[in-house]
Amino acid sequence: MSHSKKPLRFGIRLQMMLVILLLFLAGGGILYGGIHARLWQSLESQITRELQSRQENSLIYIRQLLMLANANNDEDGYRQIAENIVQELRILGGRSLCVLDTQGQYISGNQQILLEGNGEDLRQAVAGNAAFTMTYPDSDTMLVYFSMPVVIEEHTLGIIRYRMDTSQLYTQISQNERLVYQTTAFVFALIFLLLAFFINQLLVPVWKLTEITRQVVRDLSREQVDMQMLAQLADSGRRDEVGELSRNFSVMLETIGTQLTKMQKDKEQIVSLLGSRQEFYNNMTHELKTPLTTIQGYAQLMEEDQGADRQLTKQGLSQILQESTRMHQMVLQLLEMSDKSIYMEKRPVNLAALARNVAQALEIKAARYEMGIETSLPEELWTYGVEDRLRQVLINLVDNAIKYGDSRASIRISGMERNGFVWLFVRNRGKGLAPQEQERIFEPFYRVDKAYSREQGSSGLGLSICRKIIEEHEGLIGVKSKPESQTVFYIRLQKTVISRQLQEERKEAPHAPRKTEPKKERPLL
Repeated sequence: MSHSKKPLRFGIRLQMMLVILLLFLAGGGILYGGIHARLWQSLESQITRELQSRQENSLIYIRQLLMLANANNDEDGYRQIAENIVQELRILGGRSLCVLDTQGQYISGNQQILLEGNGEDLRQAVAGNAAFTMTYPDSDTMLVYFSMPVVIEEHTLGIIRYRMDTSQLYTQISQNERLVYQTTAFVFALIFLLLAFFINQLLVPVWKLTEITRQVVRDLSREQVDMQMLAQLADSGRRDEVGELSRNFSVMLETIGTQLTKMQKDKEQIVSLLGSRQEFYNNMTHELKTPLTTIQGYAQLMEEDQGADRQLTKQGLSQILQESTRMHQMVLQLLEMSDKSIYMEKRPVNLAALARNVAQALEIKAARYEMGIETSLPEELWTYGVEDRLRQVLINLVDNAIKYGDSRASIRISGMERNGFVWLFVRNRGKGLAPQEQERIFEPFYRVDKAYSREQGSSGLGLSICRKIIEEHEGLIGVKSKPESQTVFYIRLQKTVISRQLQEERKEAPHAPRKTEPKKERPLL
């Protein structure tokens, strides 16, 4: 199964939040521009109306002053009454004005005003147009410079320039603008939060379904899926389209869970059948090997003897009958066996005692090749397993050590307890194994070197069967070796702690290994 993709970093919920946020920001920007333009347009309109009123009043005062002074309506008459204009117009502009000629040259009034501002309003007045400019010396200060041409009876007599302090009006407009902005921002934020909450509530079931599907993908890769639990989580309880989607998804998960459970059971049954078949084959192969060897050996001796040695013939017939009867009983038992769980029933096993018994049973075979079997084992190494299956493993390992070890070398069986495990080691000196061979020797039918084995007829299934048996016991089997050096096979099984009473019962059990004396007859194994 392919690995699941990484969780989404840019999901629907985040996308919708970002879209709404962008819309709000865009709307806020447009609203800000509109309000700002409207407020400043209102400010300019108010200033324009006030300046128009001032212009009209100024012209009225100048006409009256010309009449009272009997001055002509020309530039000379205008210069003649310049001081009077400044005095009379104080009520309109106070000291913040100056009287100029038609070219913008100073005549009377506050000369400093002539040097302030950017002068654009003054240039417009020289051209014959009344104009004003606004400046901001400080953050809370606003000054307006107004220049107006003095036109009497279609004659331009000069220019008057005013400086007006409109800071109070500017501050008021700015405060109103900030108030509008704050109110708008608060309303927008509140609406955004409400929309975010609503969208979150709407999309939570969808997000939940996404997480559940992601969990299903992860569980499927591990072949551990609790569909019933996930189906309960999938149902959001809503009564809208999203709720219907959740309920349909929940039903789908329950259906998938039921099918997966059936598939898992079918898989276990298939694996069980395959395992039973393999186990049957392995057991038959190894159980038939010894009696067939015995029968074959006595048959060959009897054929060579041609009945001359009646004692040999009698003993051979007895052994052949005994072994064939045992084989027949074994076949009947295997055919009648239908419950694997009974056959594989696990009980406490003293691995140290079992190893000593196997070593004793194979001493005769080792002596044939001038080899010895030494044991260095504690009194007890208790584990939980099937004693006959573990005995089969030990017999295979020791038998391999005899077959492939050097003559006159000793085979050493040792064991220990460590970190909650029991360990058993079978060491021998011989040709050794190359690194690439150390794993392959556990493959079925694999043999390192047929010519090097002391015995022919081995099928190469021994170590693969050993691995299968150890795996059935949830243990570990392996080998460490170097060419032309020591080879060590090791077994690791879970340690089992049992009572002293149970230990005594296991020692006295009828199926416990019994010591047998070697026969005096000529050995055939």
